Amino acid sequence: MKMFQCRSEPQLVSLGSVPPRTPGRSDAQVPHDPEHGESRYARIPHLYFYSGIRFTDPVYGLLDLEIALQRRSNDEIWLEIYCVGDGYQSGRGSGAEQPLIVEIRHGERKLTTVAWAYPNVLCGHFDPMYLEAKTALSVPDFEAADRIALPQICTVAASCSGAAPTFGAPAAHGH
Repeated sequence: MKMFQCRSEPQLVSLGSVPPRTPGRSDAQVPHDPEHGESRYARIPHLYFYSGIRFTDPVYGLLDLEIALQRRSNDEIWLEIYCVGDGYQSGRGSGAEQPLIVEIRHGERKLTTVAWAYPNVLCGHFDPMYLEAKTALSVPDFEAADRIALPQICTVAASCSGAAPTFGAPAAHGH
């Protein structure tokens, strides 16, 4: 089995309101329950992990990342992420050894960070993935938050040919 050193490109996206329901477009997947409180929303079309120096050989990816911050009734701030693992590239991987880092920012200032050990992305699969995590944000920080940053992640992936590797314990689809 061939192992790849791979990395993602850094991503930065603005937070805005949750998009309204519209015919012809799928509804936002997060926040899971909009009635829990005020929300901020961001969407990143894709996050691929590439081998080599150039960002041209995708090994595996996370598609349609939807990210929501939600202020719940008890003034706790929660982060939710929904995406689809893209196992139709040259390899497979997981966040068990190197989690996805989500920075919640106000301008260039990092307010808090959440690490997500996303589940296995399997060869030949498009699998939905979900995270719901309480953050360390205060209510004023929630109100100030205007961006989500995903810094570059360096990780190891395995080729889709050969036996399936073990990337640590199986990650759950959730907390």
